[in-house]
Amino acid sequence: MKTAFGLALFGAFVNGCTGGQTGEDQWPCWSKQTPLSLAETSRLGFSAQDSLNLAAGVHTAALHWLPAQDLPYGPESGDGAVTVTITSLGNARFAETSDNQRATDLLCMPSVLSDVDVDFETAGGAFHEHFQGVLVASDSASATISATVLGNHLAGNFAFDPAALGSARLVRIELNLSFGAQSFSGAIAAGIEQVDSSTASFRIVPLACWGSGAPPGFAGCTQ
Repeated sequence: MKTAFGLALFGAFVNGCTGGQTGEDQWPCWSKQTPLSLAETSRLGFSAQDSLNLAAGVHTAALHWLPAQDLPYGPESGDGAVTVTITSLGNARFAETSDNQRATDLLCMPSVLSDVDVDFETAGGAFHEHFQGVLVASDSASATISATVLGNHLAGNFAFDPAALGSARLVRIELNLSFGAQSFSGAIAAGIEQVDSSTASFRIVPLACWGSGAPPGFAGCTQ
């Protein structure tokens, strides 16, 4: 579980391959998607309902906020808590690559996709978000959600220190969730854009994480 979780988060933060705020599919690596009923067994040997059984419902965990020395943020820090509620929207599909694509691409493994509602909340009020996302399962033991919330659409009170942020701006928040039969892991990161007269740069800032297995850049997460 630790390796799979780390790879999922690393791929999402680096490549930006996520579904999110509007519930739109943003998975360019999968060129073929076939509708499935929730109870229908996919070619992988499990159904969408099997993966929903891992993720649906209310999940709570202790969360650890990571210090960012050059970009302080609030209102939360140190140890806290996160609550995530997943509700099925009743739609699912089987996703795969075409014959001329690389079958070995880790981010494009054949998978069962299920549309879900997500409520994401941290105990101190930094995040209080609701969006539609996609639950992704490439095996029967785990399922993940990677979502993007635009910086100017946040419902919670999360913010960077304006003085430290300067002319940069918060573009998006990346939420990554992983579910297993006996596990619930996740991480939060911020995407920061800096634009001057001639150049533009983009930076990912790890913010918080919980559960087992810290992905790259998230050392110090709770175990």
